[in-house]
Amino acid sequence: MGQGPPVVSLPADVLTEVLGRVASSSFTDLFNAKLCCRDFLGAAEEDYILEHISIDKFPVIPWFTRDEEICFLNRCKEKGNPEALYRQGMIEYFNSRNMDLGLEYLKRATDKGHVEASYAYGVILVSRGGESAQNGLKVLNSLKSSSGTKSRSSRIKECRRRTKEVIRTMWINNYVVRQLNTGMCCHQKSEGTCTRINGRSWTNYDDEEDHEVMACDACRWDQEVVSFCQMLRGENRI
Repeated sequence: MGQGPPVVSLPADVLTEVLGRVASSSFTDLFNAKLCCRDFLGAAEEDYILEHISIDKFPVIPWFTRDEEICFLNRCKEKGNPEALYRQGMIEYFNSRNMDLGLEYLKRATDKGHVEASYAYGVILVSRGGESAQNGLKVLNSLKSSSGTKSRSSRIKECRRRTKEVIRTMWINNYVVRQLNTGMCCHQKSEGTCTRINGRSWTNYDDEEDHEVMACDACRWDQEVVSFCQMLRGENRI
């Protein structure tokens, strides 16, 4: 009598880990794995899988998505899937004008290491000024490339590009855009104390060349808030 594939003999927790890795890169591959055998089908329903599964192929706002798919996406969000939390945060904040709830979702996604959520969450906090702005600077300055090989400038540019892809699938509430402000830069408070160069955004420089300009991270992130607002208004070209 034929035996099942060797992977089926793995302990349940190891099998779940394997499927979690598959799910994090491709929803389609996970779906195909579920069709292989009963063990895969059962393991694919674990909370761990829903937390790590890739939902990139699903629209940000499921206008014409089937009820089963909407149910699936809601389950991912409930289980703490970082991409699902990020998308819900963007929708709540910029579309539905539920700004506190939006920030909560973005923070949860940020705490799970979601890069674009960290970017959006940090920029929003910086725009709020005061203690929130200081916390936003910490979030933004902690951004790291998943590969560890890109400069910080390249990482921010990639965040902008991917954030723009999400934003243009939504209707943006203009009231929310008007709430985003700049003003952390020390150059705006005391002329001559900021080492900002020719008014250019800090993202024009690679990390290795930034050691002098780093004297005022605030002015760079102020400029990033401006770029973010331009994205929201459809003015930014990346």
